[in-house]
Amino acid sequence: MRRPPAPERRDCTTGDPEALAAFLASVYGTRLTARAPDPAARPYRVSCVAAPTAVAGELELPGTLGFAAGPASLLVVSTLLAGRVTVAEGHEEHRFGPGHTFLSGRLGRPRTARTQDAAVESLAVPWAAVQAAAGRAEAGAHRAVRFTGLAPLDDSRAGMWRRTAEFVRRSLFAGGPPWSPLILAEAGRLLAATALAVFPNDTVTATGDGPGGSDATSDTLRRAVAFIENNADRDIGLAEIAGSVPVTPRALQYAFARHAGTTPLTYLRRVRLAEVHAELRAADPAGPVTVTEVAARWGFAHAGRFAAAYRSAYGATPSQTLRHPGGD
Repeated sequence: MRRPPAPERRDCTTGDPEALAAFLASVYGTRLTARAPDPAARPYRVSCVAAPTAVAGELELPGTLGFAAGPASLLVVSTLLAGRVTVAEGHEEHRFGPGHTFLSGRLGRPRTARTQDAAVESLAVPWAAVQAAAGRAEAGAHRAVRFTGLAPLDDSRAGMWRRTAEFVRRSLFAGGPPWSPLILAEAGRLLAATALAVFPNDTVTATGDGPGGSDATSDTLRRAVAFIENNADRDIGLAEIAGSVPVTPRALQYAFARHAGTTPLTYLRRVRLAEVHAELRAADPAGPVTVTEVAARWGFAHAGRFAAAYRSAYGATPSQTLRHPGGD
């Protein structure tokens, strides 16, 4: 498996709005200009970690700033920690205050924004990941996912996004290197799928994808299981598994629910957990292998959740298996 580029930490501290805009444009891949009616009392500060699958950012924007941006190349979700933000697209204007989570931009839509003493946390994913999560990876521009609003559907879904964002930040970006390619890929997929569940969009169930759909068969399950078991070491997700059958992602989910009582990604994690177990059993207890290293290689980022899942599956901790490979 070709190793993707490692995440890059980037920082910018400047009192110049144009320099700030240039930095943000380089991070988020969009045309961007910024203007300030008056000099800010403090410098603007941006800190981010950019990977091919996701970008995490923290922004401090004192004073008043006006932005004009071209169509976004990433889906950017922001949570406002302090201050005010107004986003305008065409004739629509959206105002956000502290605690609000919102889309900073949508595919194909230029926009303007005004910030006032804003502190923002953002997470962004490529549009290709959103397309894949919606089962439209091979679709043309006319079938691109269209978000119909900038705010979450309701408060509970806004909370879902914040919990997901906190998990990604703590388990992935806050920890620093070394980064596992599988963990990086899963972070992007998780964020894309969560965005589709949280924000209003035109994703619809295709004919035949419902609980009684003709593709949700035991043969669909069998083909998908074989693909997962043969490719668990690769960067695969729901779209790739569905494409191997081939059926739509929704039909695949129904097949697993109906015939296996689980989900495709839960089954994938189960297979990867079994691979971790096998590696720990085969390792020399006195050798250089560590539980953390093996877990990360198979895509497990959160040590506590991994240890709990492992103990539930095998009745022992990962370190016990490593120390006593024949005794678990």
